[in-house]
Amino acid sequence: MAKKKKEELEEIEDELEDLDDLDDEDEDEDSDTDDDDSDDEDEDEDSDDEEDEDDDEDDEEEEAPKSKKSKKTKKRKAREDGKIGTFELAEALGTDGRNLRVMLRDRGVKVDAETKRYEWASVKAALKAMNFKNEKAAQEALKASRDSRLEALKERSAAARAEKQSSKKSSKKSGKKSKKS
Repeated sequence: MAKKKKEELEEIEDELEDLDDLDDEDEDEDSDTDDDDSDDEDEDEDSDDEEDEDDDEDDEEEEAPKSKKSKKTKKRKAREDGKIGTFELAEALGTDGRNLRVMLRDRGVKVDAETKRYEWASVKAALKAMNFKNEKAAQEALKASRDSRLEALKERSAAARAEKQSSKKSSKKSGKKSKKS
C-alpha cells in the first residue's frame, strides 16, 4: 500500500515538474526579443572560433545530448478529408497538443464517435464549437486552463507530501513508545 502511494506521489511530482517546465517555456517566449546586435557579435566570434575549432576537434570526442526543447515539429501534410485535429489546431493557436487537450477536456469537448479523435472541419469551426469569438479568446482560455491544472496539481502534490510527513511522524512516535515499553 505504501509503495503504491509512493509511486503516485512520484507521478504527481513528475507531472508538476512538466507543468513547471511548460510554464517556464511560456515565460521565456514572452521575454524573447529580436536582438540583431547579438547576431553581429556572433559573426565576429565565429571567425575567431574557426581557428580554435581545429584544436578543439580532437578534444571533443563526446557531444552533449540535445535537449528536447530544441526539437522542431515537422510540417504535416493536409488530410484527404480536409479535417483538422489537435495538432493543426494547436499550431494555429500557438501552443502544443498537450495544453490544447487539457483545455478541451476542461471545456467538455467531445471526441468524434467514429474516429475517437478530436476533429473539426476548420480552425473556425473548432473555435465556434468551443464558443470562442476568435483565436485570442481561445489562447486566453488555454492559459487559464493550464494555470488551473497546474494549481490543482500543486495542491495534490502538497497534500501528498503532507500525508507523507504525517505518516513519518506517526511512525516515529509509535517507534518511541515501543522502545519505552
